[in-house]
Amino acid sequence: MAEPPATIPAAAATAERDVLLATKLHLPRIRPGFVARPRLADRLAPAQAGELTLVCAPAGFGKTALLADWARRGRRPVAWLSLDDADNDPARFWRHVAAALDTVRPGVARQVAALLQGLQPGSFEAVVTALVNQLAGRAEELVLVLDDYHLVQAPQVHQSVEFLLAHLPASLRLVLASRADPPLPLARLRARGLLSELRVADLRFSPTEAAELLRTAVGPGLPEAAVAALTDRTEGWVAGLQLAALSLQGRGDVAAFVEGFSGSHRYVLDYLTEEVLARQPEELVEFLLETSILERLSGPLCDAVTGRRDGQALLEQVERANLFLQPLDEVRGWWRCHQLFADLLRARLHQQRPERVPELHRAAAAWFEAHGLAEEAVRHALAAGEAAWVARLMERHFPGLLWVSEDTTLRRWLAELPASVVGEPWLCVALASRAAMGGRLAEAERLLAAAERAPAGAAGTQGRPAGAPVRLAEDLPSVIAMYRANFARIRGDAGSE
Repeated sequence: MAEPPATIPAAAATAERDVLLATKLHLPRIRPGFVARPRLADRLAPAQAGELTLVCAPAGFGKTALLADWARRGRRPVAWLSLDDADNDPARFWRHVAAALDTVRPGVARQVAALLQGLQPGSFEAVVTALVNQLAGRAEELVLVLDDYHLVQAPQVHQSVEFLLAHLPASLRLVLASRADPPLPLARLRARGLLSELRVADLRFSPTEAAELLRTAVGPGLPEAAVAALTDRTEGWVAGLQLAALSLQGRGDVAAFVEGFSGSHRYVLDYLTEEVLARQPEELVEFLLETSILERLSGPLCDAVTGRRDGQALLEQVERANLFLQPLDEVRGWWRCHQLFADLLRARLHQQRPERVPELHRAAAAWFEAHGLAEEAVRHALAAGEAAWVARLMERHFPGLLWVSEDTTLRRWLAELPASVVGEPWLCVALASRAAMGGRLAEAERLLAAAERAPAGAAGTQGRPAGAPVRLAEDLPSVIAMYRANFARIRGDAGSE
C-alpha cells in the first residue's frame, strides 16, 4: 500500500473539518422542478413552540425537500442538522446540535464544547440542561430540524433527546424527519397534544402535484392518461415520479413506457435507475459508480478517489442532469447524493467491479487523513480492510477523541479491528482509563490484562501517540499497577491492594 500523503497543518485541518461540518448545518437548496406543497405547509404551520413535529415516511417521499421549503418560507429562525451514522456518538451528536443552534443563537456551541471536554460517558443530561437554559430565557421562538433521524441507533442519544423533550423550553420547536418511528415517547406526547405528525398518506403526491412534477420535467404535452397511470402506479411516491420523469425525457414511445411501468417501489426504482443510467454518457456513469462510496462529495475529493482531474465539472454536470445530487453549500463546494440513488450505485459497483472497491476506499482514506478528518479516514480504511492503517489513525487521533469525550466512536472503531491490533498496550491502557470513567470496571480490568499480555517491546517509544494520557513507553508495568490501584479505590477496596 502506498504511503498516504502527509497531514496538512493543524489550522488547515481544522478549517476543513469546519467546512465539512457546515455542510450538515446547511439548509438544503430547492432543486429545479420542485413542486411547492402548500397543503402540507399548512399542516406544519399550526404547531406551536414546545412541541415535537415528526415527519415519518420511507425513503423518497420528499421529507427533506418539504421541510427545507417550509423552513425557508417560515418566519421563525431555523437551526438545521443533517444527521449521519457518526452522530451515534452522543458527544458528537450534541456537539453538532449545538453547532446548528449556534447558527441562530450564537454562543451555544462554545458553552456545550466546554461541558463536553472531559465529560464522563453517560452524563449528557448536563449538556442538554445547558442547552435548555440557553434557550429558555429567549422570547423569540426557533425551530430545530434533525433530518435523517432514522440513522441514529444509539440508545444513549435517544435517551438524551427524550430528556430534551421532557424539558423542552417554550421557545423551541423540535422537528424530526425519519424513515421509521424513533424510540421516543410518541404516544405520551400524542395524548398530551404535543405531537404533530406527517406520514406516508400525507406525503404522497396528489394527482395535481404529480401532474405538475411530470409536466415540468417532460413538457406540457404529456397526456393526461400517462400522468394518471404513473401517479397511480407510483402511489404518489415522489422518487418514483422523479425517475419516471427522467426516463420520459426525449422519448417518443410514452404510451409503451407507461404500459411497462409497474412493480413495488424498490423494483420500480431499480428499473428506472437502469433506464436513467443507460442514457447517460459512459464517462459520467463511471464517475457516479466510483464516487458512490462517498457520503459527501467535493471536486478535490472525487479527483483523489477516481484519479481524474475534472471532478468539480462532473459534479456540476450531474446536478444539471437532475441525477439526485444535492449541493450542501452556497458555493457548490460539497454535495450529497440521494441515499436511494447512492445505494443502487454502490450495489452496481460491487456487482460489476468488486476488485475496485478497496482501491477506492484506500484513496478516500488517504485524502481524509491528509485533511485531518479522522472519522472519515477510519471509516474508509476499515472498508478497505486496512487494519494496520486504522490502528495508526487511532493512535494519532486517540488523545483528541478522549478529550472531546467521543467514547462511542472509539468503541465502534475497536469493534471492527482484529484482536492483534486491539491488543496494542498503549490502546488497551488508554481504553481501560476511559472504561473506568464510564463505570465499566470489569471491561477496564480486561483491557489492562490485555496490555499485560502484549509482546515485550510492543510499548516502545516509536509510534507512541503524541500527547497520550500516559507515557506507556517509560514503564508499562508501573502504569498498569497505578491504574489497578485507582480502580481499587473506585470500588472501595483500596486496602486489599
